[in-house]
Amino acid sequence: MYRIASLTAALALSVATAAPALAQDYSWPDKIPPEAKALLEPLPLSPRGQPVPGFPDGPPAASPDALKLSDADIAKLKDGKFAAGLVMHTMDAGWPQLQVAGITNTLKEYGIDVVATTDAKFQPGQQISDLEQMIARKPDVIFSIPIDPKSEAEAYKKAAAAGIKLVFMDNVPVDMAPGKDYVTVVASDNEKNAYFAAQELVNAIGGKGQVGIITLVYDYYYSVAARKVGAQKAFAEHPDIKVADVGTFTAPEKAYEVATAMLTANPDMKGIFVAWDTPAQQVLAAAKTLGRDIVITTNDIASDSALNVARGEFLAVGAQRPYDQGVAEAKAAAMALIGKEVPPYVSVPTLRVKKIDLLSALKLVTKEDPPASVVKVCDGKCF
Repeated sequence: MYRIASLTAALALSVATAAPALAQDYSWPDKIPPEAKALLEPLPLSPRGQPVPGFPDGPPAASPDALKLSDADIAKLKDGKFAAGLVMHTMDAGWPQLQVAGITNTLKEYGIDVVATTDAKFQPGQQISDLEQMIARKPDVIFSIPIDPKSEAEAYKKAAAAGIKLVFMDNVPVDMAPGKDYVTVVASDNEKNAYFAAQELVNAIGGKGQVGIITLVYDYYYSVAARKVGAQKAFAEHPDIKVADVGTFTAPEKAYEVATAMLTANPDMKGIFVAWDTPAQQVLAAAKTLGRDIVITTNDIASDSALNVARGEFLAVGAQRPYDQGVAEAKAAAMALIGKEVPPYVSVPTLRVKKIDLLSALKLVTKEDPPASVVKVCDGKCF
C-alpha cells in the first residue's frame, strides 16, 4: 500500500535535495558482512499484478529496468513543454513524500513541470474534488493513488476521457484498463514483501506453532490485500504452522485492540505478521501490555520503525522503496508522453530488512544517512 505513519520532518522533505553529511562518522558502509549484502539483493518479482480488464489474472510484472529513455527521447520531452499534476491520498506521511520527491525530481530532468500536488487527507470525496480541479488545469499527465478504487473510478475515467494520461501508484480504480484508460500502475512487490516477512517469522519459531495475521479490513485495496495473500502463501507451505486468526482494522491505531483480542483468545500464539509497520507498532504495544513475548514481522521501513528493528522488536521487514517507485512512475509517464510503449504493470522488487542490514536498507529507502538515534540503538550490530 503506502506508508501511513509520518516520518520525521527532516526525512520527509529533504529527499528533494542532496542529503547533508552527518556529523558522526559511520564506517558501516565499508564493512558490510556477507549476510547483510545477501539480504540487500532484490528478490525475483512476483509474476503478476492486480487483475484488471484485459488481464483477468493480472498483467505480467515488468521491472523498472524496462523503462528506458534515450538522450533523444529526453530532448523530445524538453521540447514538448509537458505538464504534470499529482493527486495524492495524503501528504502527511513518509511514503507519499518520498514518492512525490522521486516523481518531481525525475520529471525535472525531463523538463516536465509539476503544476500542483494535492493532499486529500485520506478523504475520498476530497480526492475526487482535487481530481476535478486538476482536470480543469489540463495537465498532460496525472499521477495518483486512489483512496477508494470503487467510489472514485468515475472521476478517474473523466480524466482519461479528457485526454489526460494517468499513471497510478499501487492501486487501480475498478473497471479501468491499461493502455486504454491509464498508462500503467507502478507498485512495490507487496506479495513478495509479505512472503519474505512471514517466512522469517516461521523460521524464528522453528517452523511450528500458531501464528496470526493482522491487516486492513478493505480487501479491495489491492496493495494491502496482496500482502495478506503473500503471508498466507508462506504460512501454508509449513504443515506445522497454524494460522489461528486473521484480524482486521479500519485504521492503524485500531490494531492495538485487534491484537489484544487475538492474543487473549490465543494464549499459545507465537507470532503475528502485520500488514505494515504503523499498525505493527500497535501490535507490539498490545503484546507488551499483555506480557507476551511474540515474534512480529511486517512491511515498510522508516526512521521510527527502524528503531523497532534495531531493538529486535520487529524481526524482519519486507520494505517498499517509495522514492524508487516514484522514479519509475515518472519514467513511465515520460515514455507515454512521447508515444513509447509502457508495460501495463511495473513492480519494484522487495527489499529484505533485518537488523544486520538495517542501516544500508534504510538509506536505500530514504536516500539519507540513517538517523543518529537508529545508529546508536544498533550499537555496532547493524550495517
